[in-house]
Amino acid sequence: MKLEQHKTAFFFALRYLFAKKQHNIINVISLISMIGIMVSGAALVIVLSVFNGMEQMIGGWFNAFNPDFEITLAEGKSFASEAIPMDKIASLPEVASVHEVASDLTLATYGECQELVQLKGVSPDYLNREGYADMLIDGSFDFYHGNQPCAIVGSIAAGKLQINLLSYDLMKLYYPKRTKKNLSNPAEAFNTRYLHPSGVFSTNTSHDQTIVFCPIDFVRDLMQYEGQATSVEVQLKNSKDYTKVQPRIQELAGDKFIVKNKYQQEETLFRTMQSEKLIIYVILAFILLVAAFNIIGSLGMLILEKRSDTRILRNMGAPDTLLSRIFLYEGVLISCIGGLAGMLLGAIICLIQQTFHVVKLGGGDHYLVQHYPVAMQFTDFIWVGITILAISLITSCIPALAMKRNANKK
Repeated sequence: MKLEQHKTAFFFALRYLFAKKQHNIINVISLISMIGIMVSGAALVIVLSVFNGMEQMIGGWFNAFNPDFEITLAEGKSFASEAIPMDKIASLPEVASVHEVASDLTLATYGECQELVQLKGVSPDYLNREGYADMLIDGSFDFYHGNQPCAIVGSIAAGKLQINLLSYDLMKLYYPKRTKKNLSNPAEAFNTRYLHPSGVFSTNTSHDQTIVFCPIDFVRDLMQYEGQATSVEVQLKNSKDYTKVQPRIQELAGDKFIVKNKYQQEETLFRTMQSEKLIIYVILAFILLVAAFNIIGSLGMLILEKRSDTRILRNMGAPDTLLSRIFLYEGVLISCIGGLAGMLLGAIICLIQQTFHVVKLGGGDHYLVQHYPVAMQFTDFIWVGITILAISLITSCIPALAMKRNANKK
């Protein structure tokens, strides 16, 4: 019986939606409601897709630079190299390579310039990883010129230090001594060593501001990390295997160490981007709610116009729940048609942007990204559809329930 009522209510709602009204203003308000929901729905799809594109683009830059896994101490800075069973980790079938890393903040001077840099000591074959060759923008990835250790400097750090690769000037590094500090003579409180800049790299990320690659033995000597490391980096043969490999590496490393995948290494960045996406979604959903409130006026006027119809249906034995459902479904139909049209319009605009790059970021060819990146995700369409349906139910219930209350009073 309830199913028959729903079918009857939907039939009347569909007839009322497309039937000619006595008062043309009802059609106008319904059309305005539909257009408002369509525009808001399209805006939701477009903005969420742009955020997806931005996230994928920035995430791709970081993922190209960061290792698949980084193993660090849960508490503390450095540890003995043998504390982690690197041979066992390297023997896992999914693992391509395992590298020790010694790294810390250091004061670097070059000529008259000075800058705090993150000195990252690695083995010579570390920079042979896939994708690193594309990051080199000047010089070479040489770690030694003869017996002189060399540095490969991030592009922004190189600019701040005004490094000239054609010059024979050396970069001077300062690091506080871990033992035997002479407070009466601050100059003796630091270890100093020299690096020859041999290359400049660019990752298009914040790493360009601080990272300086150099031989791991140089860093251990400068920072008095003999036989020690600050992290171990693991590279997989296929990065997609990280979900099943991470628990095994964590088990091998032990509870004293934390194993972070690529996204966990940049957790703050990705959480910030997700928060921004959520805030924009809430703002646009609120605009959608405001646009949907036109449905209340449209349904209210339709209820007044169809009083004779409802009186006849009531005399024929139709319950008040059936009559209220007719106008509830009317409002839902208006919202759903507008919402589906909006999602389709948003998808078409996103496809045009993906194909033809119509909307530019501006600034000419010197911009790294010249157009807004767009990436549509099926889950976004699901959430937009749920949002439109929920808002349409809320706004349509108000006049439908008001009609039911008035009928009960009579």
